[in-house]
Amino acid sequence: FLGPKVPEATPDNPTRFWIHKKAGEISLTVTVTMPDKYPSDAPPTFGVEGESLERAHCDAIEELLDEQASYMPGMACIATSVLVLDDLDLSTLDLGIPGRCRSIFKIDVVNNSKRFTKSLKSAAAGSPCVYYYRTIECQNNAKFSFAVDPWRAVYVICDAADKKTAVGYMKTVRTDGAMDMDMLGKPGRIQLTVLEEFEMLPKAKSVAEEGGFAGTEYRTDKDLDELMNSFLAAAA
Repeated sequence: FLGPKVPEATPDNPTRFWIHKKAGEISLTVTVTMPDKYPSDAPPTFGVEGESLERAHCDAIEELLDEQASYMPGMACIATSVLVLDDLDLSTLDLGIPGRCRSIFKIDVVNNSKRFTKSLKSAAAGSPCVYYYRTIECQNNAKFSFAVDPWRAVYVICDAADKKTAVGYMKTVRTDGAMDMDMLGKPGRIQLTVLEEFEMLPKAKSVAEEGGFAGTEYRTDKDLDELMNSFLAAAA
């Protein structure tokens, strides 16, 4: 028992205690934090530690306990939730996919969107990839006389299986001399700005299914935020 006693607990100083549990051959310590005025609609929270356990296993067990507690809102659920550990099989835990790397970059202008999307899909080579774009009205603009369905403010997100694949992908999009067409209608490189490159959390949602490749037009900054925010490093 870590304290304080239940009648003395406050939201800023909740009641906490340890439960030592045997899960197969693994000894676990579960730190339980009780919500104010337990039992209540707010569930308890669980922290798990165990000798010889990787952090990914502990996180998965915590999610399992959280899931059990969520089925019993307003009820005394701690003891029942912890019972799920009695038959715990570590091999069945969902640990996600470790090692994936996400690359996010922006291109100010794409002159030939048909050429660009074909080149981008080739560079992704089966890695999940999405892009968000705004169109350009250019019928009477001599600057875009050779343009084919041009775009502006294009954002690209690609999820590679590992860092090596991510590095290879970014090298391709940076150096490919035919990623787009220039103002004279000749093959050319793209000018990009890297926004984020990071290793994803093991259970972070991918931008698409394996091999997925898709684009979405957006019209406002709000539209873009709704499309992108859940894929940024702060969330993934």
